[in-house]
Amino acid sequence: MSTKPARPRNLLRYLTITSITMIAVGLCGFVTTIAFTIPNHTKAISTLKSRGVQTRASVTRCQQALHDENGGELSVTCWVRFTPSGGRSVESPLKFKTRQVRDGYTMMVVYDPKNTGMVALPSDLGYWNTLTRNTLDLLLLVISAVMVPLGIAGLVLRRLFGSYEAVRGKGR
Repeated sequence: MSTKPARPRNLLRYLTITSITMIAVGLCGFVTTIAFTIPNHTKAISTLKSRGVQTRASVTRCQQALHDENGGELSVTCWVRFTPSGGRSVESPLKFKTRQVRDGYTMMVVYDPKNTGMVALPSDLGYWNTLTRNTLDLLLLVISAVMVPLGIAGLVLRRLFGSYEAVRGKGR
């Protein structure tokens, strides 16, 4: 009769696969956050604050409204049409997601005269919205960075359990 514990044989394999997956996802999230999210927001805000021009714009369309589990509307991307100082009408998406508004709604926007595709609401350039957006970016970065050490810890545990099993198996 065997005295081996009734532990699933594949437990160490699952721990290894989970750990490697956590490391890969953590590294991908980290690189994505650093490479795309934070610099993109910072560049847009900096550009629009330094040389942005305010003008009136009309909302042409918004993405389909999304709702959370409580029935509240989530932020969506809206496109606006405005006439820059060059005189030709331009349609461009707002750089940052906003609440959904009706088509034809008129509002003030800030655009970059050198790149009319960079358009935002003046309120998106304020300190608190920037702080909130950057806080969310940082939170994503921290979550991604935590997954890598947890994945490494899982691999170390797998190694220790494997060594323990080998020593235990030789003693019998």
